Amino acid sequence: MLIALFAFCGLVIGPLLGIIVDRAVERERPEAQHRCQQCSADLGPQSLIPILHWFRSCPSDPSHRNWRYVLVDVGTAAAFGLAAWRFGSTWMLTPYLVLFAVLVVMSVIDIETHLLLNVLTYPAFAVGLFAVLSLSGPQGHEDAIWPAVVGALVFGGAILLAFLAYPPGMGLGDAKLAPTLGLALGWLTTDPLAAARLSFYALIIGLLGSSIVGLSLRGLKVLGAKAEIPMGPGLVVGTMAMVALSERVIGL
Repeated sequence: MLIALFAFCGLVIGPLLGIIVDRAVERERPEAQHRCQQCSADLGPQSLIPILHWFRSCPSDPSHRNWRYVLVDVGTAAAFGLAAWRFGSTWMLTPYLVLFAVLVVMSVIDIETHLLLNVLTYPAFAVGLFAVLSLSGPQGHEDAIWPAVVGALVFGGAILLAFLAYPPGMGLGDAKLAPTLGLALGWLTTDPLAAARLSFYALIIGLLGSSIVGLSLRGLKVLGAKAEIPMGPGLVVGTMAMVALSERVIGL
């Protein structure tokens, strides 16, 4: 029931996150409505009604399909359900719900624009670090602070090295996102070696997943032969997978 409840909450919150996706790239002020992702026509306040807005057509051109908002809603529901399954009703559920919501927003933006925006990546790391430092002690989880830092260094360092070695294959935005992902993974354990292992596995899953999806889309000619493959969503999926499996990985 808890998983279903939070998955439903994800569907409800999804339209609100869609506004951030819609406006963040252009640094525009949020408005209580979505816009057509193809022609930017206003879709009205009804576009914020969960699930029902999937079936609304663009008033300017009914042939336009706004997959962006469906992806945000479904992604948020899946991420929230995953968090509820992993953490149950413990205190760690709230910070990871917030993290997952931000990661869904950044992933959809990266898929659409191949950008991971500084306005999202920097605050995400700052808020994540603040949460680790401020919540760990009161919750008796202070032994996880150092592993969280190790996770951030391992994940961030690996992506930064990949960017420096081959910039066309790994964007600078990925290097800015990676420390946040490593921080979240390392916070799950009190063992620095386990934190490094979680980050390494998430990195491998993310890179392999992104490569497979990108090559498949090129094979289907959805992406051009020289089109960039957004790596951010793959890294996010790898991180969420390791969050879900962290107890088993830590026990290895």
